[in-house]
Amino acid sequence: MKILFICSNLIGDTILSSGVFKHFIDQNENAKLTFIVGPTAAPLLKNYKNVENIIILKKRKFNLHWIDILKSTFGTKWDIVIDFRSSLISYILRNKKKYIFKKQHNIHHIDQLNSSFGFNCSDLFVPTSYDEEKKANIELDRSFNHIVIFPGGNWTPKLWPIENYNLLMKSLLKKFNKIKFILVGSSKEKTKFYKELVKEINEDLIIDLFGLDLTLTSAYMKKSILFVGNDSGLMHLSVASKLRVISLFGPTNDRVYGPYGKKNIVLRTKEKLDYFKSINIDENKSYMNSISLNFVLQNCEKLLNENFN
Repeated sequence: MKILFICSNLIGDTILSSGVFKHFIDQNENAKLTFIVGPTAAPLLKNYKNVENIIILKKRKFNLHWIDILKSTFGTKWDIVIDFRSSLISYILRNKKKYIFKKQHNIHHIDQLNSSFGFNCSDLFVPTSYDEEKKANIELDRSFNHIVIFPGGNWTPKLWPIENYNLLMKSLLKKFNKIKFILVGSSKEKTKFYKELVKEINEDLIIDLFGLDLTLTSAYMKKSILFVGNDSGLMHLSVASKLRVISLFGPTNDRVYGPYGKKNIVLRTKEKLDYFKSINIDENKSYMNSISLNFVLQNCEKLLNENFN
C-alpha cells in the first residue's frame, strides 16, 4: 500500500496535520509513505517509519513547482492521497481513495481537520529517535523541573518584548526552587535574542537548544513541564510533545491557531483581533505590550503550582 501526503510549507501547519498522519499510519501499519512538504517542515518527518520518499516543495515562479511534483508522483498508483493544500494535483493523480482538506473560517485548525476528514485529528505526533531521547535524558537533570522558553517567531508584531521574557524567568527563579530553562528557536533567533534573554541569570540554569533539530527539541520538550512562548510552530511542537502550554497572542488568530487542548492557556493582548484587522500593522514593531509581565507570571505560577502539588 502506498500513501501520499500533500503537506503545507509551514512548520506549524505540518505539526497540526500530524494527527492525520498518525491516523493513517495506525490504520495501515505496513504502508509506504510519501510526503510532499516545504523545506523548513521536512525535518519533522525524519523519524516516521516506512517513509519511502520525502519530496521537497520548493516554490518557483508561475507555480511551476507543481509540474516538478507531478513528474515525481504521476507514475505511481496511490492507494490513498491526503491533500492538505486542496490542490488540483490530487484530482490528477491515480488513486483509490483521496481526502482533501476544506478550510473553514474562524474555528480551530484541528477542528477544521476533524470536520473535513470525519475522524479525530487531535492526537498530534512528531516522533523522536532513540538517540534524541537518550541525549535529552543524559543532559536533563531529573532533580530539576524544566520550562521551555520560546521568545521568537516569524513576524515582529506578534513577539512579546524580549526584556519581559528575561524578567519572567528571573521572577520564576525567585518563586520556585529547582527549575531550569530550556531556550528554543533558530540560530538567527539566538543571535537576535540570546544575550538579552539570559541577562543576569546563572548560566547553570540555562539549557541552550537554539538552532538544534526540531525533533531533538521535541525530545527535550517531552521531559519538561511547561512551555511559554509566542504564537509559532514551536508552540504547536510543544503541544505535540504533550507539554502544557502558555502561548501569547495579539495580531494573530488564537481561535484558529491557539495551542490545542483544554489544559493549555492563551493569553491575549487587551486589544482584540478585530482591532488589529482594522489598523495598518507596522511590520517592524511589536503589538504585544498590553500583555503584562504579572499576567503571564500569574498564569505560570498557577500551572507550576499544579505540577508541584
